[in-house]
Amino acid sequence: MGNPPAPLGSAAWWRGGSARRRAPVAAAVAAVASVALLAACGSSGSGSGSASGGGGASYFKGKTITLIAPDAPGGSYDSYARLFAPYLGQELGATVNVENVAGAGTLQGSNQMAAASPNGLTIGMVNVGADVASKVEHQPGLSFDMSKVTWLGQPAQLPNALITQPGSGAQSFSSLLHSSSPVAVLDIRNGIGDMLNRVVFGAFGISHKLDTGFESTSALKQGFLAKDGQTVFEAMSTLYPLISGNEAKPLLVTGAVSLPSYQTALKGVPNLQTELSQVSLSSRNSAAVKEALDLSNLSDDFAAPPGLPASEASALQQAFAKAAALPALKQRAGKESLPLAFIPAATVSGQVKAALANANSIAPYVS
Repeated sequence: MGNPPAPLGSAAWWRGGSARRRAPVAAAVAAVASVALLAACGSSGSGSGSASGGGGASYFKGKTITLIAPDAPGGSYDSYARLFAPYLGQELGATVNVENVAGAGTLQGSNQMAAASPNGLTIGMVNVGADVASKVEHQPGLSFDMSKVTWLGQPAQLPNALITQPGSGAQSFSSLLHSSSPVAVLDIRNGIGDMLNRVVFGAFGISHKLDTGFESTSALKQGFLAKDGQTVFEAMSTLYPLISGNEAKPLLVTGAVSLPSYQTALKGVPNLQTELSQVSLSSRNSAAVKEALDLSNLSDDFAAPPGLPASEASALQQAFAKAAALPALKQRAGKESLPLAFIPAATVSGQVKAALANANSIAPYVS
């Protein structure tokens, strides 16, 4: 079988007239990529294959699955959804369509996934770390219980980077610590970057001003390129093109950096854990930064609605794990500079439970 078709190109709607290009609130950008693959899944399953459960892998054969990416084309959720969709379809003998549902950070798409019928035919992705932060600050918008979602796995733990304008006066994280004027921070409300911005800038005592008027990563990048602000804190999968193209200077990175292309782009850039060890912070501030690091590792998680029958849940979990191990998927991930170190559903479930139990330390900064 040949390689699957490349992802569809990006599309975005901008407000006209000004250099500040922002996507409309709760915009639903639908860009559907259908890949019909006839290969049968090697997993076995029994039962009638009805939506009530019992069908296992055989239940999905010949069916159409909608995979909701809760952001606009071009973001990490969209990229990972399109990376996995054809190979997931291959493993299940199904057609997997990617549907972009952007809005409220990633909440609109994740809410739509969680509210769908628990029959395995609508699945999606959840920005766990950011949604936990929203829960901590009692912010409206999250309409599902993360402890009851059916977790399917995570592509990898994504490193996040703090970037600034190449010509900015702040050319290191240390210089931000001693900034005499507030740092203009561009931000997507409810995102991982939002949580990191609030905790890191707050805990390290960096004077800053958040601009949270951006609704998608594509709009955020456009705002940065238009020089609407000084810094952005986002996933490397989003920021890598800006850094590698010398359109942004990285100041800080969180998490492990495994891709050679990322290592080259971030050469000499300090890790947040290193900075934490070198700066004297109060125990409260230190605990908040450590919890923010843990939460930043929980994003782009594949999930299905609560109540999915165990047989269908197991079939999806196995299909995701098998797809992640395919050489063709790994090769494509490398070409697209997407980290890939698949984390199985059981591990993700445990990490989510721990995050929900230990997230109160970030409350003073995200509230």
